[in-house]
Amino acid sequence: MEEEPFDSPNRPPPRPGAANLSSISEGRNETTIMSNTSSSGDDGPVISPAIPESYAHDPFAAEPILEHLRHLNADTASIQQLLHAADADVHLHSARIRAVLDNDPAIIQTYDPTTDEAYLERSERRRQNEDEIRRLDEECDAILRLLDVGPSRTQMTQSEVLQERLERWGRALELYVWLGGGGAADAIGAGGAGAVAEGGDGSGGGRSTALKKKGGQIDLLTLLEKLCEGCSGEEELSEALSQASQMCTALVDETSVAVRDCTEDAADAEDAYHIRLEAHSILSRRAVQSAEAVEEQFRTNGRAALKIGQQLEMAEAKRRQCESAAVLIRRWWTMENLAEQEATSGEEIRVDEEVRGAIPSSAGRMDPLYTKPENGLEAAKALKMLRTVVKQRSSTPSGALVDKQSTRRFELTSGLIERTSKALESRLLSSFSGIYTRGGTYDFSSPESAGRTGRLDWVALRELAEALTYFDNGRSLHKRYVQMVVFSRFPEFTATKNKKARGGGGNDDNEDANEEEFDMDATRSKLSSLFHRVCEVCTAEFQLIAHVFSSSAESMPLGGGTYDTLAMDAVTLRVARALLQRVISDPRSGLQARIDDILATIDRRGDFDAGAKKLDTFVIIHEKAAVLFSLLKDAAREHLLPKSVSEGDSSSAAAHNRAVSSLLQFLTTQEIALSEGHRRGYLNLELRMLHHECCANLDNIGARLSRPIQVAPDPLISAAGRAGGGPSGSGATVYQAPLMPLDKGGLKKMGFTTLLNGPLKQSVLRQPLINATDSLARARLMFGGSQSGTGGDADATARVITAVYSQMCTFYGQSYLFPIVESLGEMLNPSAPSTPPSLPFKEDSPPHDLGVDGSFWVGVERIHSAAKAFDRELWAEQRAGSVRVFEILVGTRNHTCLSQAKERRVRFFQDLEERGEAAILRALDTLSVHIQWILVAGGESMLATGGSRLLHSVTGKGSGPYAVPSGSTLDTTNSPAVKSLTYCLRAQFVHTQAALTSGSLSAFWTALSMRLYDILVARLLQHYYISTVGAVILSRDVEALRSVAMLAGRNHSHWDNLRELLTLFMTPPDSLRTILVGPEGDVNSGKGLFGRAGRDQSLVFMSRRVDYRVKTNQGMKKCQWVVDLLDDLGVYDPTDAQVNIALYSAEQSKKGS
Repeated sequence: MEEEPFDSPNRPPPRPGAANLSSISEGRNETTIMSNTSSSGDDGPVISPAIPESYAHDPFAAEPILEHLRHLNADTASIQQLLHAADADVHLHSARIRAVLDNDPAIIQTYDPTTDEAYLERSERRRQNEDEIRRLDEECDAILRLLDVGPSRTQMTQSEVLQERLERWGRALELYVWLGGGGAADAIGAGGAGAVAEGGDGSGGGRSTALKKKGGQIDLLTLLEKLCEGCSGEEELSEALSQASQMCTALVDETSVAVRDCTEDAADAEDAYHIRLEAHSILSRRAVQSAEAVEEQFRTNGRAALKIGQQLEMAEAKRRQCESAAVLIRRWWTMENLAEQEATSGEEIRVDEEVRGAIPSSAGRMDPLYTKPENGLEAAKALKMLRTVVKQRSSTPSGALVDKQSTRRFELTSGLIERTSKALESRLLSSFSGIYTRGGTYDFSSPESAGRTGRLDWVALRELAEALTYFDNGRSLHKRYVQMVVFSRFPEFTATKNKKARGGGGNDDNEDANEEEFDMDATRSKLSSLFHRVCEVCTAEFQLIAHVFSSSAESMPLGGGTYDTLAMDAVTLRVARALLQRVISDPRSGLQARIDDILATIDRRGDFDAGAKKLDTFVIIHEKAAVLFSLLKDAAREHLLPKSVSEGDSSSAAAHNRAVSSLLQFLTTQEIALSEGHRRGYLNLELRMLHHECCANLDNIGARLSRPIQVAPDPLISAAGRAGGGPSGSGATVYQAPLMPLDKGGLKKMGFTTLLNGPLKQSVLRQPLINATDSLARARLMFGGSQSGTGGDADATARVITAVYSQMCTFYGQSYLFPIVESLGEMLNPSAPSTPPSLPFKEDSPPHDLGVDGSFWVGVERIHSAAKAFDRELWAEQRAGSVRVFEILVGTRNHTCLSQAKERRVRFFQDLEERGEAAILRALDTLSVHIQWILVAGGESMLATGGSRLLHSVTGKGSGPYAVPSGSTLDTTNSPAVKSLTYCLRAQFVHTQAALTSGSLSAFWTALSMRLYDILVARLLQHYYISTVGAVILSRDVEALRSVAMLAGRNHSHWDNLRELLTLFMTPPDSLRTILVGPEGDVNSGKGLFGRAGRDQSLVFMSRRVDYRVKTNQGMKKCQWVVDLLDDLGVYDPTDAQVNIALYSAEQSKKGS
């Protein structure tokens, strides 16, 4: 394809990018290729027919020259003029491009887009393409369906079928290109830009998106497959591909033209957009300049206006001051005239009667300002200013007024002013009392509701309170108001006070009767009613205080003043504080006094039952007080800030919030003052009652307690004195329970059975824990214990809980469990009976207890269970939500008290463990003694019946139960002593296993196994000789003892060594060498018994063979085989010297192994 010339209308114009039009608006000289000039008229710019040089090279890339926009005055042109000039520049730019393309400069003067053939052809092609795309969209389903169907009619030739199929395939190809490929559809859609530039609707882009969705149902590979499906031969396929190629080429040409047309439309739209944008930019810059000028004028003239405003405000303030001074002078003159008339006539003016209204105004002599009730507020303000004048005159030096006459008039006037002030204040107070006493429902919804029947007229009270504020800041009103609230709203306080006054000399019998009728439920009901009454009344009065006593600051702006929120806050805070202090803390007829009366009623009984009731009363009072103060704080936050203020400006609301915060702090102080005294009494009574209940529990079962033992004060309990509200250094006054342990002599007299049914009974062991948990619950309620620290003093809670826990550790340990454990150990007798046992024991009868009664182990088990219950119920570290010592202390976040309590807990269990170990060791000693008693005394007592004498005549020496002659029959599998001992040990193991934990049982039974081994081995090596038949019996006995020893424990290797050593007694002399040193016969090989049990131990055990020594005339001598064996091995006989039996104990055997 040949390259098209530059001036060809079909050449696609390059667009390097958006033009920079900021410099174009400023104008610049353009070189031209022609010098002819022409004028477009007198009103418009002079347009040169010459074409600028920038258009000659590439007209589509040339930047538009804004001739018409530059001709306009940018400072005065309107938006319509700017837009018209921009449209003219767009038209001129298009004309210049067309003139360059046609190489005809004259076109600039006559160019019209509606007659431009190139533009019309481009528009026509765009319209035809859109129509084609629309038809394809409508026929899309049919086109796709026809691809898969056969010929449209029968009896068609092959060429006709091929032609029909190619036509269908061509339509599908057009559908794919225009709707499925994306490029052409997008190009046609983008053609809307050109339409917009020339006034079109630009809807092509939105339509192409919808069309592509339908065309996307086919792809190019599918089309190729469809094309090749119906071709049966190569010629037919070649023909089909040739025609398909021609169709593709045609479509490529069509789409190229469409893309070029769209590119030109987009270029025209871009140029038009930039020219119109420059017009809007000129207008925007002008608007910015105007705004900057206005701002500068505002800054310049605003300062002057501000100064003028300040001067006007000062002048207005001076004017108001002058008016106030004039009014004050007229009122002073009126009072001075009245005082002169009174002094001249000698007749005193009855100020009280006139102000009170007893004398009509027509007959009175005073100004109606002071006598008419509706002028109360104005009269109070006037008298306030007059008193201020008198006060200032009194503070001036005496020589300031040298005229005695003037001084006399001033004194007379000040006296009349003082009398009038007192009379007016008395009248206002009486009016306030009358309205409040009449009562009514509190309704603060609107001022109009105050005047309805049955409602309290709080608007009138507010007006009177505002007037009374000018008399000593309303102190008399505040005092009167508090008295009226107490006497009218709290009859309980006044009734109690009158009862005390009347009952000062009452009958004691009546008092005793009242004390006997004390009922906890009735007391709870009375306290609930009392606290509920206080909360209800104070909540209502808070609303009244907020609406009545805060009106003075709200009315000040009516008189020309400003809002004084601090003064208003001070008034409401002062009244609310006075009310709360009178209701709660009054020593004679307040809430505290009523609570003290209830507690005094309990104290007069004087018994421990009354103490328990007093504890419950303490808790009830504290709970009710905590709820009361919480509700009062909520009421103060909600009601002491009127809605008119809370919805106003933020500064007033902030000032009121500060006032309410101050009142909340005062309530907190009152709560602490109310609680501290009760906490001091509660703490001492709680510790005393806890100790009494625990001791009474033991006394009720008949246990005898020792005399009280004075011990050093517990520092943990002493520290709790600070938590109880005592002064600094008063912690030593906290009750310290004396140490009263169980009498060990009485415990030992009880015996095991009585001990289990008495102090070690489950219910008796559990009762102190129940008392302690109740004490912890009461202490937590009294002192608080939340995670956040709210609801009480966290440090005080920690100290009190630690004190209660420490006292319980002392009682449960030193007074209760420790004496029992020590008594259990002392009740065991670690000595054997003097007479040998009668063996064997009958297995159908109860086994011998070996000196340790089974009840001993039951007692140990109960003590162990009690210790675990003590830790589980009081400490409860692993019980989430248990609210016990550990959880409470963690909640208080007091690490000191938590560490002290942990240390106290560890010390309690260490002491208990030491005493328990001592008792168990005593039981081990007792068992060891009785084991030796059965094995030695019992076993050897049977030899005294004749068998020993027979054996002695044969061997020539006393040899023990295992020196059985050869050829003797084995009637029993074990010796009677071992059989009886294993029977008793197995029975003892059952009790031991039930009492001890797995670890303790393992350690105890291992120790018992070692002692059993030591007893047997020591007797074997010191007193017994073993024959070959006796070795069989001994082996059986060792197996029986080993099986018993291995019932518990892990390390029983000493029995394994003993089993191997027993082979020395069963082996003939000629085979002993192999047994001792192994088959190699090397002494140092480490094999044989020398390697496993040790040389000396093996030789010592071998020396207990019956045939090791023989009796001769010269005494006992070694047999010849012994001498030969020792010589052959090259070792000496350790039995030639004194043998240390301790070297062959179980402990040494373990070390050797």
